[in-house]
Amino acid sequence: MTANPLTVSLRETRVMTERLLLLLGVPKGAVPAVREVIVDAEALGLGGLAFLDSAQAAATSWRVPALTAASGGRVTVEAHGMPAPYAAPALLDLGVALQREHGRAEIEVGGVRSAHLLLVLPHAALPYGAGVEVTCGDGAPRLTVGERAPAADPVPRHLARAVRQGLDVDPALWWRLHHRSNDALTEDTPVSRRHAGATLDPDDQNADVDYVGANP
Repeated sequence: MTANPLTVSLRETRVMTERLLLLLGVPKGAVPAVREVIVDAEALGLGGLAFLDSAQAAATSWRVPALTAASGGRVTVEAHGMPAPYAAPALLDLGVALQREHGRAEIEVGGVRSAHLLLVLPHAALPYGAGVEVTCGDGAPRLTVGERAPAADPVPRHLARAVRQGLDVDPALWWRLHHRSNDALTEDTPVSRRHAGATLDPDDQNADVDYVGANP
């Protein structure tokens, strides 16, 4: 972080992150959940935006983490080299489901990259009534899922703070990602600027000719 960080809003961070994930090849249906993991990581000081700026974020062929062993609430999952922010939503869903069924769950995650970003899961699990403990040591990361502690605030405080105060980001990092994210925008043309659909008049030089031809 530079001496003079740039303060950005939570909304700006979400919008930019979503654009970048689309450019990185993350399936559209998975983008909202992955976006929240990365925004959580940034708000928690774990380097969510730095991850997006790294080679780790380059989307490999997308593969859903797969169960390789299961016994009651204990399971082993293979992430196939997927970065933690991409795997985290599926791991959270699995952990909460197992906790509801068995009262407690333990998930060992093999083959996950940027494993430290799994540390967002204790916070992401709070609205679901679950408590998650993440262990990242020399071996494979392990998630332990139980009930949320009675005194735990179901509203993640780091996001509430970000809503009020914004997020402090290194300016060079922010603008580098911001300019890159613009590549996800639709090309600026007379038709795209109308925002209200195609022009149907074939005599209009700015009409969407393909649309008019298909819809006489």
